[in-house]
Amino acid sequence: MSNTPTTTIGKRAVVCQDTELKGEIHIGPGTVLHPQCKINAECGPIYIGNNNIIEENVTIINKYPGKLIIGDENVFEVGCFVEGSKIGSRNIIEAKARILGSTSLGDNCVIGAVCSTNKDDEIPDDTVIYGDHHNRRTQTATSSHQSSLHTRHLDYLREVLPKFNHVRVGGSNTETSPGTLPKKIKETSH
Repeated sequence: MSNTPTTTIGKRAVVCQDTELKGEIHIGPGTVLHPQCKINAECGPIYIGNNNIIEENVTIINKYPGKLIIGDENVFEVGCFVEGSKIGSRNIIEAKARILGSTSLGDNCVIGAVCSTNKDDEIPDDTVIYGDHHNRRTQTATSSHQSSLHTRHLDYLREVLPKFNHVRVGGSNTETSPGTLPKKIKETSH
């Protein structure tokens, strides 16, 4: 039996080959990882839930010995940086936003573009961080319409990304070349 870190990819998940995956990483069903993402389970495993969207140049790193658990239906926009100890569900981490240290993020939160949390922060549910001074407020209404848009966005990405990128498709050991049908990939034991 090998002590080699593993990556598991759930059914209907799409992971572009250009994604850098290091350490023990579990990618939930339906999650989409765009090219140039970096997921680094440096000190402990990373568990990514179902139906998350992780866009280009996102870095998610676990610098702590415990598990970094990411909930379901989150959007990590281009160039954001995530450390943290827990990320809830249905959050939006906007472009170039930063979640620092062992921060714990609740559900239905928005970290605005270029905003950051404090290091080792506890962010309650429905928090919005916005503006030049990283102001905070609480959302008073959440939209069921948002969930419908998220689902349509995932369906679109699952259709389009394999047309233009080499991808690993969840639930099988196959990869696709842009615009082709899936083919078997070799299992490696690095």
